[in-house]
Amino acid sequence: MRKRIRALIVAVQISLILAGASCKTAPAPSEVQQALKQEQDLWRAGASVYAAEEYERYREDLKAARRFYEREELKIGFFRDYRRVKEEFSKILAEGERIRSLVESRKVSQQNEIRKFLEELYSRFELLNSLSLELSQRSFARNQLSQADVILRETERLLEKEEYDEARARVKTVEYLLNQAEDILRQQLGRYMDEEEIARWKKLAERAIEKSRSGNQLVILVSKLERKLTVYKGGIPIRTYDVGLGFNGLNDKLHAGDNATPEGEYKIIKKIAASQFGRALLINYPNEEDIKRFNEARKNGRLTPGSQIGGLIEIHGGGKDGLTRGCVALDDGEMEELFRMIPVGTPVTIVGTTDSNNKIVAILKKERK
Repeated sequence: MRKRIRALIVAVQISLILAGASCKTAPAPSEVQQALKQEQDLWRAGASVYAAEEYERYREDLKAARRFYEREELKIGFFRDYRRVKEEFSKILAEGERIRSLVESRKVSQQNEIRKFLEELYSRFELLNSLSLELSQRSFARNQLSQADVILRETERLLEKEEYDEARARVKTVEYLLNQAEDILRQQLGRYMDEEEIARWKKLAERAIEKSRSGNQLVILVSKLERKLTVYKGGIPIRTYDVGLGFNGLNDKLHAGDNATPEGEYKIIKKIAASQFGRALLINYPNEEDIKRFNEARKNGRLTPGSQIGGLIEIHGGGKDGLTRGCVALDDGEMEELFRMIPVGTPVTIVGTTDSNNKIVAILKKERK
């Protein structure tokens, strides 16, 4: 009887031990939750964009590991073996870390690529913008350059937000706008790159200086591109002033209202002590050559029948930084000096430039490369 009781007690104890063991469930490996969090972190980092194939394989492997883990969870606690689960999820974590590094590397690569292109565009923008502003060609390429400036700033913000596809699209737009602005400036300023035109201007300038030398007289030479007015006497420059031109001053004047500054050989026909712009020296525009060009342009249909040739072109005060309607403007103090120095009848020669390697050549030829 006692033996039976002892056997029963032992059996109950064993049952309790086994029952206790089956109720104690080993905790799931921490790698499981780490991997689930890692997947979300990779998605937020842009893995689906910058490492699409690798990230998709990673997600498939993660799904397989989760299915294995779920099957293990269905077992009674005593029979669960998380060693294999831990191994599978450790592999997942290692692959996820590799993908994270790959994503960061590709982001940096893309950012560097776009930034390099941006630097080139900024350089082009600065050159074209300074040329446009400095030469007063504001009504031609300014719209494209203003748009390019805005989009360049937008691109910087997109780079900060790591929106590289959008940034790349903006870069292409900026390139297109800069190409447009450059084409406009080439059309407007192309003659300053024309060797024959520059040679013609040089002859006019040389003739003016020779006239000063041979007659030992005062002669005014205006170079529009350089924005300089030089007074010669006896063939020697005695005064040089910075000047401002018309809104469309680099073009050769053809008709009234074109805001261009005329080119050619003129003379002072009147001194005006108190004009709208202070002291002024009136030149004899239009001369015979101007009238001939104007009539040919109207005959060839380049001008409407109602077009007028215009006049009242002066060298006057009011400030070199202001935009005129075709005149040549000086600061008032310098205009006062010039006004006292120059008599009526003084020859005036106005040219585009005499420099074959002028700033337009330097900038626009560089842009072609």
